[in-house]
Amino acid sequence: MKEKFKKKITSIRTQIVLVIVFVCFVSIAASFFMNNVFLRRVYLKERMNGMLSAFNSIYDAGAYGSSYDSDFAYGLEEVSLRYNVDIIVSSPNGGVLITTQSEGGQLLSRMMKRMYSMLFSGKGEEKKHILYSEDNCSIEQFHDKEMGSDFLVLWGTLFDGNILFMQSGIEPIETSAGVANRLVFITGIISILIGLIFAYMLGRRLTKPIMELSNLSKQMASLDFDARYVSRDIPNEIDVLGDNMNLMSEKLEDTILELKKANLDLQNDVEKLSETDKKRREFLSAVSHELKTPIALIQGYAEGLSDGISNDPEDWKFYADVIQDEAGRMNRLVNELLSLDRLEEGKGEFIIERFDIVPVINSIIEKNKKPLSDGGIRVEFDGEKPFYVISDEFHTGQMIENYFSNALHYVKGDEKIITISLKKTDEKKARISVKNTGDNIPKEALPHLFEKFYKVDKARSREYGGSGIGLSLVKTLSEKLGAGCGVHNLSDGVEFYFDLDF
Repeated sequence: MKEKFKKKITSIRTQIVLVIVFVCFVSIAASFFMNNVFLRRVYLKERMNGMLSAFNSIYDAGAYGSSYDSDFAYGLEEVSLRYNVDIIVSSPNGGVLITTQSEGGQLLSRMMKRMYSMLFSGKGEEKKHILYSEDNCSIEQFHDKEMGSDFLVLWGTLFDGNILFMQSGIEPIETSAGVANRLVFITGIISILIGLIFAYMLGRRLTKPIMELSNLSKQMASLDFDARYVSRDIPNEIDVLGDNMNLMSEKLEDTILELKKANLDLQNDVEKLSETDKKRREFLSAVSHELKTPIALIQGYAEGLSDGISNDPEDWKFYADVIQDEAGRMNRLVNELLSLDRLEEGKGEFIIERFDIVPVINSIIEKNKKPLSDGGIRVEFDGEKPFYVISDEFHTGQMIENYFSNALHYVKGDEKIITISLKKTDEKKARISVKNTGDNIPKEALPHLFEKFYKVDKARSREYGGSGIGLSLVKTLSEKLGAGCGVHNLSDGVEFYFDLDF
């Protein structure tokens, strides 16, 4: 596609110069042609018209004035000078009545000889050619061999029957044409030089804004829309084009930005859709995995009871306890999943109020009194003074309960201790933390603890029935409540925390 545009470019300035030079050359050539072809005809036509005008003037002057008096002679001289002709008026028998030439002159002698030749013999030694003829006058062209010149001769009959003989010399037409051609050539050279200067100035004036438009179009093709065309003080069509290109550049920039934004939004939507689909598959896989074991246990122990595998009441109680525990575990998993799903879809209801969090924590400790006693675990919590926070009381209790349940199952050591602390971190935040003695969490696992279904030790999580949902639920609740949450290792255990307003 690009090969199409790889053509040799001739600048507009060069084209203007070539056009003007071409026009000048054509004009010169046309002038040469006109001179060589039509100059002779035009020249003879003009001379003939002048002689006819002179004849008519003399004819009218004689018809309405005195015959051949001083006034007539004066008028004859005036016509001779005006039309550059020599005149003889003779009688029908050849006698000279009046002339514009001095008597005894060689020119008068030759004119009279030519006149006698035309009047009495109809021919002479000169070569003649009739150019015009009417009833009372005619014009002929003669070539005088002795003088080597051409003449136009008019002879005609005046009002009184006398003969008017009029002669005008004509230069060789070739000489006139040559002079005219030389003049045309010189004029043409001057015109070409002036034309070149004019073409250069005009080309520069025209091509400068066009080059600016060309550079602007290149930048637009490269998606650079910062450049703008600046119109001149006296705008023309090129400036209108430049203004339109500026407008097009702005619209293209806006359109491309919109397309980029739409493309980015679409890409984000695709990524979100892909991420959602990935999470959905992971969710189904994790839920299937979490439900597979309790279902298998319930099914196995229920079949054992049904088949009467043992008659010992203790065994029956053990089977029933296992079925009950696994059913409870499945129930907790389903409830946590439902709670998490409602929160993620924005369907959770929150009642934000200022309340004392101490009774909430005491209630959680009281509910877990038996497993604490059975495990020999001591809880350290100063629950005597009230500690007010601004949050949703129910969901805040869920967060603390999940932390406490997690600590309850992972607490270890010679002296098993779970510590719940309340403290103000600054003027507007309160930190609730749950610490348990025991092993640290591996560093590589810390960033993933709050992910859904993530478990550091899957075997141990199975032992106490953990689903990997609790901490994910805490993170979602903390985001909804505008509270930060986190975890860090201590020298003697692990501490989980979240922050609330107070």
